[in-house]
Amino acid sequence: MPVPPDVARLKQALSPALLEIEGVSGVGIPGGQLTVYLASDDPVVKEKVRELVARTAPAVTPRFEVTGVFQKR
Repeated sequence: MPVPPDVARLKQALSPALLEIEGVSGVGIPGGQLTVYLASDDPVVKEKVRELVARTAPAVTPRFEVTGVFQKR
């Protein structure tokens, strides 16, 4: 299923700022939904993400997945 262009642009626009938040491991758009990958299930990090997304795209609710820290191979 292709990702809608507006979701792809949103990910591209928000990724740099989201990745600056300590505790955010990555950003993706599986199934066309903005998904933020977290190092741990931290409510403070989730709130920071929600606030950032709301400033740019108030109608978008990010999905969270706790994945741990991503490592380069």
